[in-house]
Amino acid sequence: MNRQRRNRLIAAFSAVFLLCSRPAFSQGGPKPPRGYPVVLDGDTLFSVSNGIGVFNAERRADAVNRAVRGLAGNDTLAYDSIRIAERSDYLLIELFGEPILAVTREDAAVAGMPGRELAGRYRDKLVSKLEERREAYSRKNLIQKGLWTLGYAALLSLFLFVCSRLFPFLRRTVDRLGRWNRLHVRYRNRDLIRASSVAAVLRILLKGVWFVLVLFAVTLFISRTLQIWPYTRRWDMQPVIAKLAWLIFDTVVFSALYRGVHVLSRWLNRQFRKWKGTKIRSIRIKTVEVLSADRTVEALTFMNKVGRFALMVFIAYLYLTVVFSLFSFSETWAEKLIGYVLTPLKTAVNAVVGFLPNLFFIIVMVFVFHAIIRFVRMIFNELHSGRIDIPGFYRDWALPTFKIVRFLIMVLAAIIIFPYLPGSHSPFFRGISVFLGVLFSLGSTSAVSNVVAGIVLTYMRPFVLGDRVRIADTEGDVVEKTLLVTRVRTVKNVDITIPNAMVLGSHIVNYSSSAQEKGLILHTTVTIGYDVPWKRVHELLLAAAGETENILDDPPPFVLQKSLDDFHVSYELNAYTHDSCGMSGIYSGLHSKIQDKFNQAGVEIMSPHYGAVRDGNQTTVPAEYLPKEYRAPSFRLFGVNLFGPKKEERP
Repeated sequence: MNRQRRNRLIAAFSAVFLLCSRPAFSQGGPKPPRGYPVVLDGDTLFSVSNGIGVFNAERRADAVNRAVRGLAGNDTLAYDSIRIAERSDYLLIELFGEPILAVTREDAAVAGMPGRELAGRYRDKLVSKLEERREAYSRKNLIQKGLWTLGYAALLSLFLFVCSRLFPFLRRTVDRLGRWNRLHVRYRNRDLIRASSVAAVLRILLKGVWFVLVLFAVTLFISRTLQIWPYTRRWDMQPVIAKLAWLIFDTVVFSALYRGVHVLSRWLNRQFRKWKGTKIRSIRIKTVEVLSADRTVEALTFMNKVGRFALMVFIAYLYLTVVFSLFSFSETWAEKLIGYVLTPLKTAVNAVVGFLPNLFFIIVMVFVFHAIIRFVRMIFNELHSGRIDIPGFYRDWALPTFKIVRFLIMVLAAIIIFPYLPGSHSPFFRGISVFLGVLFSLGSTSAVSNVVAGIVLTYMRPFVLGDRVRIADTEGDVVEKTLLVTRVRTVKNVDITIPNAMVLGSHIVNYSSSAQEKGLILHTTVTIGYDVPWKRVHELLLAAAGETENILDDPPPFVLQKSLDDFHVSYELNAYTHDSCGMSGIYSGLHSKIQDKFNQAGVEIMSPHYGAVRDGNQTTVPAEYLPKEYRAPSFRLFGVNLFGPKKEERP
């Protein structure tokens, strides 16, 4: 069973249900009917407002629509053969005995006309629309529409071709106008209007005209083409195409505005830099420079950025408003979107206006405490430079003490200003303050201990900047002291940061504190066997110290015999120096001199255990210090020469 026959059977069942269920329609009071349209190719033929039996108005309209589409899909039917057949209780519109639509008394009552007249109108509309559709979809008509489409396409191509030739010609003409001196307008040796500027404006206008004409031509071509074809005419695309064209036009226009604002901002920035020193100069009050030209340029550049941002936001708002107004479903979006921005801004502005009295008080307090800090800084700078001397107050205490006093002044200022801050009395602000205080207390234990240790170290004065110190295992020069850390630079140029709490808890060795007044004693130990006279060792060590750079002659160096061990004697050389920061170099030079002196004297500096068991081996003195006739002695055991010449034959 094909689709057309099935639609006709459904219409027939509708008529049968009408006959079987007529009494049901007479029960109850009348209700305002709701019409469901019968549509063909986008055109509404009529509406169905009443149901029949179990078929409500919607299902009945669907059945009629399927029947009408079945008739429209059959090109062999003679639509003039559609007749109106009278039945006992209704009128039936049919074709060759196949029912299409039943017109009941209720339908006539809703329409307010006799049933015969209503059925005739339905039949005439149906026949007229079917014949019109057949004519529209005929081969002759489609060929005609295709020719019209080709004609429109040819016209569009011709228009675009003319534009592609005309506008470049106009652009070249405008470029020639840009070199025409008569367009220059000067006043007092200043160019008010330049030909190049006029040409640039005309070029922009030409681009705009070209874009509008091309967009209009393409939109007109698409809408006309869709309108002539029966397949697309029912889509009703003209409003949509027009809105899309306006959307493209608005997008291009606002994009041009956005680019124009960006170009203008960059041009202003270049002009600000160009005007520095000429139109933009330093602002001076007598000899005091209040605002330099560089600062003025920076301020103008910042204001330019703010203005560019505001203009871009305004352009975006206008664009969204225009675009949203094009479509019915988004007409109210722009108002809501801008409300999300304006509401908090309005609240913020009202809050700022109400805050102005407190703001003036805060500004006054800031200036007062700033002046107090400047006065205190001046006093402590005088103490640091030595121009003000307070007995018992060291100069290196001045800057740390100033930092502490400045911190206390700032805390006092914060306590006074805090009640005048916006929202300071709100529960939320108080809760955040308590939370931050607890968080700071829990997380800053080590920091507070370092600060306290830094203050203690400042007034203990265990070292000053530049001193050579040893803190725990770190040895080097003090390069920085703060309330939190101490930085030491080792002899390898490695900066080591030590927390002040660790510095205070460690032993501190200061090599520089007494080096200038009393001299720093450098000491080194050598171990020499008992076979070398101790006076000889003293002479060699003192001679080595005397030839070492940065070793003082007064007080003179001295030697201490530290211990008498099993196989050797430990000699400690002590020498004075003022150069505590050059300890490593002085030790290196001292050790090299000791080796030279002992080698020249033929005294070996060697391992005590090795020296105790050695007998008859090559000496450890370098060869350049030995005489040419030197020969290594033979090995001896308990005084007996086992392998070499006899004792009297040895050199």
